[in-house]
Amino acid sequence: MPAGLRACSSSVNLPDLCALKTGDANAWDEAFAWLWPTVFAVAKLKLQPYFPNEVEDVAIESLEQLVEKVSEVKSVEELKPLAASIAHNRAVSLLRKRFAKKRGEGKTDSFDDPQAGGGISQNEPTTGDSPLADLEQKELAQRLGKSLAELKPPMGDILSDFFLHGLRYEEIARSRGVAVGSVGVYLKRGLETMRRIWGREENS
Repeated sequence: MPAGLRACSSSVNLPDLCALKTGDANAWDEAFAWLWPTVFAVAKLKLQPYFPNEVEDVAIESLEQLVEKVSEVKSVEELKPLAASIAHNRAVSLLRKRFAKKRGEGKTDSFDDPQAGGGISQNEPTTGDSPLADLEQKELAQRLGKSLAELKPPMGDILSDFFLHGLRYEEIARSRGVAVGSVGVYLKRGLETMRRIWGREENS
């Protein structure tokens, strides 16, 4: 199969990348449903302790930005890590703006919440369309994968199954050999652990 067709082919339960690149409305409806849990979870991870009412708006804006960047994506598997990095960047940008406005100045480096692990470093990447911002988003996608790998088994695998691969609770439970009722618990604890990991990295 030619390389171009391989890049555009769609795996089972995954969106059709070629259709997305042509702006097919039905394909994007399916993609939004597939990506929504990921962008919502990442936005919630950052914003829930401070501005919970903004979580949904940031998730929606992240998907809108992803539409603009889909032409740069080479495989459908790249969509979720990219969407996650965009959501993270937008959430951090919003936090900076809100707290800078609240304090009446442009510094937010002292803003920190050890309990939530949501401290913001001034070196945190922000959203944007510059080459630097694109590079930071790729690095953040790699960071997401690394953070998942740091979680104790099967927590990292379960988060990856749910947010990156779109598996249902029943499929995860069967694949990982855990009770269906335990999947939600693992997801909750995993997100809390990732919040602490990211907060520790940002404050180091």
